[in-house]
Amino acid sequence: MSRALLATLAVLLTVQTAEAQIWRRARDAARRGVERAIDRRAEAAAEAAVDALFDAGAEAARCVFTDDACIREASERGEDVVLTDADGTPVDRDGRPVTPDNAEDAVVRAPAGGAGGAAPSTPASAAPGEGVWANYDFVPGDRVLFAEDFESEYVGNVPRRLTFQGGTAEVVEWQGGQMLRTNGRAQFAIPLPDGVPERFTVEFDLYRSDTGSNCGNGVFLTFEEPDPDAYLQYAGVGTAIALSDCEAGVIHFGDGPASAAHVTGGGAPYAAAVTPVRIAVDGSYIKVYLAERRVANIPNGDVVRGDALYLIAADYDGRYAYVDNLRVAAGGREILLDRLMADGRVALGGLLFDTASARLRPESTPTLQDLLRTLGQNGSLRLRIEGHTDDTGAADANERLSQQRAEAVVAWLTQHGVAADRLEAVGLGPSQPVADNGTPEGRQTNRRVEVVRL
Repeated sequence: MSRALLATLAVLLTVQTAEAQIWRRARDAARRGVERAIDRRAEAAAEAAVDALFDAGAEAARCVFTDDACIREASERGEDVVLTDADGTPVDRDGRPVTPDNAEDAVVRAPAGGAGGAAPSTPASAAPGEGVWANYDFVPGDRVLFAEDFESEYVGNVPRRLTFQGGTAEVVEWQGGQMLRTNGRAQFAIPLPDGVPERFTVEFDLYRSDTGSNCGNGVFLTFEEPDPDAYLQYAGVGTAIALSDCEAGVIHFGDGPASAAHVTGGGAPYAAAVTPVRIAVDGSYIKVYLAERRVANIPNGDVVRGDALYLIAADYDGRYAYVDNLRVAAGGREILLDRLMADGRVALGGLLFDTASARLRPESTPTLQDLLRTLGQNGSLRLRIEGHTDDTGAADANERLSQQRAEAVVAWLTQHGVAADRLEAVGLGPSQPVADNGTPEGRQTNRRVEVVRL
């Protein structure tokens, strides 16, 4: 190759290299400009969120982020709520100071439809193990025996899956969903074809349109079938769970164990909002909860185990009671290590998440704490956390959600001191059902988290 040609090539390469460098510098400058633009848009969005918070605060109620009653009452009035700490400073749903990144989480919006709507029974500010949930100890059973949310019923009909025994009741549409409404008086049997088990839980959401001073008015759950023609519909039975105008807890009639215990106070605490009712029975031991508060703790209840439980509304002043999300399940809280050592695998009915989300609900507190305690007391124990779903929806989406939920449990445990190498997270979606996905009870049972001893 001639010296002239080599010189020409050298010049060309030098020019191309210089042009390439110029091009790269221009490209990098453009990228930085885009990044700055994105940062400016993100900053503007964050600033807008802060502005929205304080704009809302001008008209909104203010509640301490752990004050469930304040939040529920404001939501019932149709008001937005700005969450604050004890000093009145806005905080997010976990009690953290407000920044542009979390400003939206410092406002609880009123339910669609304004005043009178069904306020959420648990504010999104609550976190497992924190605030009012620190000492909460209810764990639902893991094998669902009966489940009814009334969504498949015709509005105006008496629900078919409950056994109607008398009174006035119908399914109604309310705030975008359906509920069972009783008017004055109604009685249903909750059928359990395999019988009432030794250990079981009952859950439902309750709203009453008004309360007065008649302690005989209210909603009751009994273990024996009452006389549907009796004025007080729970008369003649042994033990009843009472949610009446002036008491909430366990009451007893007759000559059985002395199990009377209830919370009394001028007006029932669940009168102003939709409130979760939870009942745990283990042998003769009965506990009753309203939202996060335990209102009865009875070791010697007279529990009759037939083939049904009985739900009674006895508002004789013509008032309405609304019931939703009724669930009866076998099982409940037990010593986790014993089951792990015996079976190697345990389904945890007490790990609960927001709908279509991997956010752990505060009601998960006792199960998470049991897991934490078990791992803390057994340093060599390693666990695989498995997420499972039913077969509703796309299988790949279910698998992703189940993986995210398993990872959320692992994250909570590691945040509370468990070494990451003792835990695995696996999402199995709908691939391993343990019950019939063709029934509501089966689908609920299949939506679960299991822990497996490694």
